[in-house]
Amino acid sequence: MRLEHFEAAINEKRAEMIHLGMTKGLQDEETIYCSQELDKLLNDYNRLLSDAKHTKSINHYVDLPSIFIQQLHRILSIQSRYFFIN
Repeated sequence: MRLEHFEAAINEKRAEMIHLGMTKGLQDEETIYCSQELDKLLNDYNRLLSDAKHTKSINHYVDLPSIFIQQLHRILSIQSRYFFIN
């Protein structure tokens, strides 16, 4: 399930839980079950976010050697007058 779908499902489940809590009470079995479903959605959503961030960081580090080489090339191509003070 994509992040947008999780966000929509979470908002729907939250609205349902609020409605159940206000009409049937917070201790009602149906309200508690709805709350548990919301918890599961939130946990799955957070897990998906965490995986996406982890993948992004891994991809970021994969590109590091090429970035380093580009920067090194740029530094070495700067005229030597910038490195020496007269």
